[in-house]
Amino acid sequence: MALAVATVFSSCSSTDYLNAIPAESSAVISIDMAKLSGVQSPTVLKAMLHVSNLDNTGLDLSSKLYLFETQDGEMGLCAKVDDEDDVEKLFNGLAQKGICPQVRKRRGLKFTMVAQSWVVGWSSEALLIMGPAPVTEQAELQNQMTNYLHEDEDEGLKSSPLYDKLDSIGSPISMVAQAKALPDKLIAPFTLGAPKNTDPSQVLIAASMKPQKGVLYINGSTFSLNSRIDAALKKAAGIYRPISGKYSSSMPKNALLGVFMNVKGTQFVPLMHNNPGLVALLAGISRAIDMDNILKSVDGELSIVSTAYSDANLKISMAAQLGNKQWLNDVGYWKQSCPEGGRILDWGKDAYYYTDSKTTFYFGASNDMQFYSGSSAAEALSSIKPSTNPISADIQRAIKGQKMVMMINPGALVGGKSQAVATMLKPLFGNVNTILFTLNNHD
Repeated sequence: MALAVATVFSSCSSTDYLNAIPAESSAVISIDMAKLSGVQSPTVLKAMLHVSNLDNTGLDLSSKLYLFETQDGEMGLCAKVDDEDDVEKLFNGLAQKGICPQVRKRRGLKFTMVAQSWVVGWSSEALLIMGPAPVTEQAELQNQMTNYLHEDEDEGLKSSPLYDKLDSIGSPISMVAQAKALPDKLIAPFTLGAPKNTDPSQVLIAASMKPQKGVLYINGSTFSLNSRIDAALKKAAGIYRPISGKYSSSMPKNALLGVFMNVKGTQFVPLMHNNPGLVALLAGISRAIDMDNILKSVDGELSIVSTAYSDANLKISMAAQLGNKQWLNDVGYWKQSCPEGGRILDWGKDAYYYTDSKTTFYFGASNDMQFYSGSSAAEALSSIKPSTNPISADIQRAIKGQKMVMMINPGALVGGKSQAVATMLKPLFGNVNTILFTLNNHD
């Protein structure tokens, strides 16, 4: 009797289904459906499987659900199978309704499709849904999934150091991701502090995730499995001071991106130099204006807000508390050394603007020691004043006291990888109007 009970318990608690998630995944999100309140937990499965009731689907909903991204950028969902015959009955029923193709067998596994571009495959232990993939690539993806579903523990998620980190977070929804798994425009703040030329795959983010009132709160820290990079990230974390929220009310609700921190500029500039994302972001301005000199004068709150963020249309405003205004002494030199076709003109007291055929940038120093700037005169002046349509009071409160915050309007994330991420996450989190990352590394 005792042996029988032990066998049943072992079967119920098995994590063998995790072998179907590749160990080299660049991002993994675990969802403990038993700990989630309300109807959120099963929603993602209902949406992907096109069912309104998850009873008798053959899936074990008492076990964690996993979302992952492969090194090739494919998105995947992995669930534990309780009864593979019931799973087959589910999809045969959907096939009869014209929702998916007939189930086909391949190397001891079973496959079908959902939503035309998502391949579904399962074994007696795991169900995988992967994609999106165009018709021309679906056979290749099915081959890859066949390999995943046949993997043993040495090749699956449990063999990865990411698994232990993920398991230690203890949140109903937890994430561990390589910085490179994020959309390109979002990588820069997470790799601040990493040594120069660090590959983004070597910087990892461990975080808890919580949706609330249209906001997806992601709170975590960066680390690296490389001891040299990890030490640099921890050392860099020491420059961040608690944010007072001075400029959070200046960010318009419809802005695409905002980064907030509290730093001493002389400590921040070396980190920026090692960060290709930030260097590229400020490259257009830095050709004519010595941004290093301006940033070195910062001592306090610093915000970078973008209302348009694409290669063809980049609009950025920066605001900061100044420790001094010494950079004003260099403006005369900047005027004389402008790149060909560009010029710097007076705009007001301690205020100027740079213009050429592609860029216009207004900047200045206020009487009360604030740097303000923007792509237009109005945007620059607004960068240090409360917005007429600011981000919500709840979000402003969430920013206060953090070390570094990045706020994103999901509307800024379109196409390619971002679209696939949205397809997977929307059923789980609902209509998310704002993503709020708060990084709290401990030095």
